[in-house]
Amino acid sequence: MLIIMLSSRFYEEFLTVFVKFATCPRLTEKGILKPMALSTIIKYIYNFGSDEVIRRGKRIFLTQGVKLIRKDELTNQLIFKVRNDQYYNQYTVTISKYHDMNLIQARCQCPYNMGEICRHEAAALFQLNDLIINQSLDSSQAHFDQKHTVVRMKAIELKSLRLYTSNALFDEADHLSKYNKAKISLLENEQVEAQFDIDGQLFDVRLKRNDDKSFDTYCNCDETRHPLCKHKTALFLQILNNNGALYFDTIRNWENQKNKLLSLYGYSLTDDLTGKFDFYYQDGKPFLKVLDTSIKKVSTQQAVVERQIPEPAAVPVSDSSKRLGLVLNLQEKDFPFFGIDLIEGEIKLHVNEFAGTISKLDPSKYINPEVYPFDDRDLIGLVRKVQRGEIERYIAKNSPFGDLWGNIRHSSNDWTQESKNLLYEYLHPRLLKLFNALGARNPFYVLEEGLPYKSSSLKTVRYKHHQLYPIIHVNRKGSKVEMTLQVQVDDASVAVSENQLNNCVLFRFDDQLFLTQKAVDAANLDLLMAQQFSNQQTWETFLREKMLPLSRQYETHFSEGLVEYKPKTAPRNVLYLSEQGAYFILKPMFEYYQDKAEWNDDTSISSIDDGKILIIQRDKEAENRFVQMIQSLHTHLKKPEFENHFAIHSKHALQKNWFFLFFDKMKEENIEVYGYEQLKNFKIHKSKPTTRIHISSNLDWFDTEIEVDFDGQAAQLSDIQKALSVKQNYIPLGDGTFGLLPEEWLQKFSLLFKMADSKGKKLKVSKYNFSVIDELYDMIDDEDIRQELSEKKDMLLSENPERFQHILIPEQLKAELRPYQVAGFQWLAYLDHIKWGGLLADDMGLGKTIQTLTFLQHYKNINGVLSAIVVCPTTLLFNWENEIKKFTPELTYLIHHGPSRTVNADTLRDYNIIISTYGTLRSDVSMFIKDEWDYVILDESQTIKNPTSKVAKAAQLIPCKNRFALSGTPMQNNTFDIFSQMNFLNPGMLGNKEFFKEQFAKPVDKLQDEETKAHLRKLIYPFLLRRTKEQVARDLPEKTEITLYCEMGAAQRSIYESYKNMYRSQILGTIDSQGIERSQFAILQGLMKLRQICDSPAILKDEQSYDNHSIKLDELLRELQENIGDHKVLVFSQFLGMLSLIRQSLTENEIRYQYFDGSYTAQQRENAIRDFQDNPDCRVFLISLKAGGMGLNLTAADYVYLIDPWWNPAVEQQAIDRTHRIGQTQNIFAYRMICKDTVEEKIMTLKERKNLLVKDIISDDSQMIKQLTKDDVAYLFS
Repeated sequence: MLIIMLSSRFYEEFLTVFVKFATCPRLTEKGILKPMALSTIIKYIYNFGSDEVIRRGKRIFLTQGVKLIRKDELTNQLIFKVRNDQYYNQYTVTISKYHDMNLIQARCQCPYNMGEICRHEAAALFQLNDLIINQSLDSSQAHFDQKHTVVRMKAIELKSLRLYTSNALFDEADHLSKYNKAKISLLENEQVEAQFDIDGQLFDVRLKRNDDKSFDTYCNCDETRHPLCKHKTALFLQILNNNGALYFDTIRNWENQKNKLLSLYGYSLTDDLTGKFDFYYQDGKPFLKVLDTSIKKVSTQQAVVERQIPEPAAVPVSDSSKRLGLVLNLQEKDFPFFGIDLIEGEIKLHVNEFAGTISKLDPSKYINPEVYPFDDRDLIGLVRKVQRGEIERYIAKNSPFGDLWGNIRHSSNDWTQESKNLLYEYLHPRLLKLFNALGARNPFYVLEEGLPYKSSSLKTVRYKHHQLYPIIHVNRKGSKVEMTLQVQVDDASVAVSENQLNNCVLFRFDDQLFLTQKAVDAANLDLLMAQQFSNQQTWETFLREKMLPLSRQYETHFSEGLVEYKPKTAPRNVLYLSEQGAYFILKPMFEYYQDKAEWNDDTSISSIDDGKILIIQRDKEAENRFVQMIQSLHTHLKKPEFENHFAIHSKHALQKNWFFLFFDKMKEENIEVYGYEQLKNFKIHKSKPTTRIHISSNLDWFDTEIEVDFDGQAAQLSDIQKALSVKQNYIPLGDGTFGLLPEEWLQKFSLLFKMADSKGKKLKVSKYNFSVIDELYDMIDDEDIRQELSEKKDMLLSENPERFQHILIPEQLKAELRPYQVAGFQWLAYLDHIKWGGLLADDMGLGKTIQTLTFLQHYKNINGVLSAIVVCPTTLLFNWENEIKKFTPELTYLIHHGPSRTVNADTLRDYNIIISTYGTLRSDVSMFIKDEWDYVILDESQTIKNPTSKVAKAAQLIPCKNRFALSGTPMQNNTFDIFSQMNFLNPGMLGNKEFFKEQFAKPVDKLQDEETKAHLRKLIYPFLLRRTKEQVARDLPEKTEITLYCEMGAAQRSIYESYKNMYRSQILGTIDSQGIERSQFAILQGLMKLRQICDSPAILKDEQSYDNHSIKLDELLRELQENIGDHKVLVFSQFLGMLSLIRQSLTENEIRYQYFDGSYTAQQRENAIRDFQDNPDCRVFLISLKAGGMGLNLTAADYVYLIDPWWNPAVEQQAIDRTHRIGQTQNIFAYRMICKDTVEEKIMTLKERKNLLVKDIISDDSQMIKQLTKDDVAYLFS
């Protein structure tokens, strides 16, 4: 029983002792691990890893076999990838709760992880320790105590010194090392001690190099920000400058190193080494040579986690009874006053005792485990671990400048509490392992103090696998307080003072041994028993600071006079704010009287009042309501496992005005909020911004003066632009807080800041981006600017069809425009009026060409002149020509293409429209830039989607008054496609290429950022007019048939001309000699060959084979890739060879398709149809023209391509009607592909001449041939 006399002044010393004990863990208040000679992490490795595990884990770590993959900031879990040390496979290791050795957890996926830690976990823990030492793990503010820090260096390295201190401190240290050198007092055993005298103030510095490539350092200064202060750094520099980087090698005691090498074999320098060992030196370091090959290394405990232990070999019967046992030796004179000895002997039959001679073994020497039963062998290594030398090594390694530990401790009275705690920390887990390894046939004895070491002195003792739990009794009688310390043994409580062993980790009651549950329990008991208290303490302080915390940890009984119970009372709810990495932490707390209770399952709270303990019943219902209210504040609030707080990631906390709503809710609920002032990343200004603007208009831009103010704290416009460019919605303010930009503010102003140039308090915005300024319409005072914005908004953004009523359709137009086409023409005309470029992006087939020609006719009517360039793909040259002839015949045109095109720039001025190709533009740009044009128009403008291409640059160079672009698919692959086209139309409206890439392309394409999509849509919407087929369906006929003219390339044209000339002479000669009726087969054969060449010469079945030269295939692929989008397509051809070429091209370009011809079975055909109709990924159906009339129903398609039209309209209509039939809900577009200046074009002309006959009479090819005259044949082959 420990009796403490406690008066009002008796407890200061007692409190000081307890505070020292309570702050013993290696954590600062901010949770940052302080560097120690043996850190929490390393302790864990050495406590729970076998020697083999530690050795192999360290090898993996030192060979860069560990990589940190991820840190979970919320749970503080670390994920490592660890390479195996024998094979190339890798394992994942997860480490959590690494700040506390009692809670640390490591998990590995390897199959060897059957023990406490495996080698991969050890390697990951070594890596974690290294990260902590180098401050590479946590971005929080580190705190260092210069009285002991560890820096990792093998020798003195300038780059490492700079790493461990600041630039300013390094400069000061450099000055000290040169002009105020330290006075050195000790240079030996890799240790230097010195003193700096700076203006009369003395600074003691010690540097000690360790074996693990690190230095222990000491200084009595107060630097806390860096591991090395200026005095330590100066001493390092002084040694480096005077003696070199390797100076510590020269003052190394190699005797210690030799002893370490010898200890691996159980020897030391004090032994006779003659004929057994020899030393040799390499690079000045000693190495051990074993001369006697019979000497083996001292075996270490082999961990079952490392490999499967083989079955023991059979031993002779005579040896089978030799077993190992333990002796608890109480003759030790030094703390903890016992030792564990290893003994061997012959075991008695049926009795767990030795018979006859018992031999004591020396664990520090080599012991052959093979002579003992397999179950006994682990005892050798386990006993070796609890020997005095191992304990002292651990304490030395874990103590600052630990090599001095053995020198400053001379007797049991010299043990400090810190050293005792280290002993308990080391010894407890190893004793537990050792005792658990004892088998039924391993005798355990005790040798009492004062008895000789012989068999008759040994008394049997038994370890009970029942761990002890401390119990504290506190009684008050007047001015006296009695504190009784007990431990729970089975169902009984026994006073600690009855322990027959003079320590607090191992207890002996009669012939039974017990261990405390944890090492910390032993430390607590030892501390309480060892202290002597003077009269400087107060009971209330002791009770509040120490007794109450201990009472929550251990079973504690207070006498009746010390406890008072309070009934249930409602708490005052409070909330503590903090931050952990990117997480905002909300910790609910409850105030009862003057004390705060954490959120947990406890039903009462202990408090102090007038020297008594108050037990207050908690109102759990009220607490739960408060917790539920906090949790309901955001759907992303999470409660980390084993924690009593909520956490929310910054990406959620700082969005949608949640921070403002949070503080408003706390104010509304009258909740006191603490910790706001200590926040750093989340110290958000509680006021919303006030914004004032003034806008003035210039010729091409708007000047915007803008002020953003947070309740007196002005924001810098440059800070806002910088924040918005990286998608942040908060900015730094002058008072150290962050100004949060609310959602409604961002919606109104973010695009303005993104698109403007910042100059001081002004933002300069291009008038192209008038829609940005329009967002601020209600804040604009200038009436002229309001009117300017209103006009542009009404004309370009309004859906009102009457807004363009004043723009009339030209009388010269030979067509009746549909309503949406009228609107498109008028939109182009208005853009011309304000001289802005525009992109007409109507769906394919809606008449972009006729709308453009209508505008060009209008322009000529208004201005009297017109000079325009139309640039298009080669395949569209003649479509433009035919449309001009058909709809605007008064406009003159010239096709500028091919080898015979003019080289005279003046010739181009003679025409209203110059039609050219992108290839010709690239070649002839020097001709086009000689004069200014009224208009440059790009058809299929997605061709210039790459702004760095030569053709895009050439288009940009042509001088003109304005520009238009036409494309059914302005964006095909990514957002960047639109940039080059818009930059061509209105240079600079989307910024430069790099700006657009960072601010728009990456957020939209990679991150799918909806806000950025909306911003981009707002910027380009005034300059882009797009109507889909579905939007204008009621203005369209049910079926639209269009002819696509294709211009053959030189190789295809050459083959065509050769065959045409040959068949012309043959057929006309046959007609002259035999008459036309007997020449029909020759005519049909000649037409067939020429039609095949129009498709591709490769499908000819002649003796000579040709390469695939096919303008139709090129154009079809372009149409499918660029213009189809979400539409489905039928492709018909009369020639199976052509379909085969198309299939090959679609496969190469990864376009999903289906196919069938007349050879397919009914089931094959049905499978193909079902896939095309139902599979959204299948966009194309290839069908032979004849098979297309066999009762197909393909209503999923709305586009039809006839690759090789023929003059029998019934066959073509049957093909088109595969999709244009009952069940079709879309308008149909059918395209006939015709090669210009070929038999195909001539067949179309003859069809028009003989239209009535074809429609009424002709039903097959032979009948059509019969209707041809000799002149018709001559025309076809001309």
